[in-house]
Amino acid sequence: MKLLKKILIGVLSVMALFLIVALFLPSTYHVERSVVIQEPVDKVYAHVGNLNHWADWNPWTKMDPTVENTITGSGYEIGSVWAWQGEKIGVGSLTIQELEPNKFMQSRLAFQEPQMFESDDIWKFEPVSDGTRVTWINEGELGYPVDRLFGLFMDGMLGKDFEQGLANLKQVSENS
Repeated sequence: MKLLKKILIGVLSVMALFLIVALFLPSTYHVERSVVIQEPVDKVYAHVGNLNHWADWNPWTKMDPTVENTITGSGYEIGSVWAWQGEKIGVGSLTIQELEPNKFMQSRLAFQEPQMFESDDIWKFEPVSDGTRVTWINEGELGYPVDRLFGLFMDGMLGKDFEQGLANLKQVSENS
């Protein structure tokens, strides 16, 4: 009985520590990567601002040969939706919410499977002397308590995929 009591106290202590630590962790996350592409803004923007071209450079589409993509709407105006379903990348959608051609695009990213999660996906395009600086941002709210702990790893998990996606975008833009 004493052993069982000690185990129960240990388990409850670990759970309490987990809940206390999560209270002090950030309730939001922000992942950001940039690349300079040696092409004019309008040419680079055309690959991102039109969802019909995302399969050409998107890192997740390339890693899942089973993926099925569906575009609803024109693909390049507010309200257009890119939805996907695949064995490796799950089920989700990206809905364009705000556009400023050749400058800015903001979308709402929603995953249904393997886990429900929503965030904002933001793109910025800036002319620079040797082409276009493209910045890809993903940010969102983190629920308490588990998501806040998960948030500690968001940059490490998404960052590599963003870098690969931007490298793919650079290649597609410079070679088309």
